[in-house]
Amino acid sequence: MLRALFAYWDARRGDRPMPARSDLDPLDIPGLLRNLILLDVSHDPLRFRVRLYGTEVTDLRGRYLTGRYLYEGEPTAIGDQTRPWNLETVKTRRPHYVSGPFNDISDGRSGTFYRLGLPLSEDGMRVDMLVIGLVREWEEE
Repeated sequence: MLRALFAYWDARRGDRPMPARSDLDPLDIPGLLRNLILLDVSHDPLRFRVRLYGTEVTDLRGRYLTGRYLYEGEPTAIGDQTRPWNLETVKTRRPHYVSGPFNDISDGRSGTFYRLGLPLSEDGMRVDMLVIGLVREWEEE
């Protein structure tokens, strides 16, 4: 799924460092939508607002965050983990990929998560949105 997301992003950017949000069409990637997060990036101060939080991501995180700003209010373990990745993607204007262990606190299952963050820019220079693909695999019981 993440390879397909990267290939789609890469094809849409062409010879630019990153595509614009307007270059992406959800109808092109319906099978990926449930695993996507779209974050609006505003600058001065730098903030991340959730535009889309796919159903699989909501299940994984246990919360629906569409419309909310991230990293504001009480710190969370997930926020402490994801904020540096998002900041790096904004700063470098390049994709990031991370994976690692995942534990579901609701039922005690564990597995691995895979996360791909991709920058978007309307002017080709300043990142104004991130599209993030998030997938999890559970360990066999």
